[in-house]
Amino acid sequence: MRSTVAFGVGALIGAGLAILFAPKSIGRIRQGLADKATGSLERGQAKVREITTQAIRVADEAKNQVQRVQNAVDAGVRAFKQATDSMSHRSS
Repeated sequence: MRSTVAFGVGALIGAGLAILFAPKSIGRIRQGLADKATGSLERGQAKVREITTQAIRVADEAKNQVQRVQNAVDAGVRAFKQATDSMSHRSS
């Protein structure tokens, strides 16, 4: 009888401790995972926006550089034509 009472008391104490130290409920675990997933998604979207902004800026800079090179080439072609025209007028 003593051992049965001791077993019952031990079981009650064990159950109480199990409840106190039990991990989160399934609902709280799911909510925690959903919060982490949402946070990860938001961080990913922010990174995509940042990279997109940088890509647009780099593309604009490249476009401007190409335009400057084109302008320089056009100026060089005009200068060459003027020089050859002026040389042909002198020799005639």
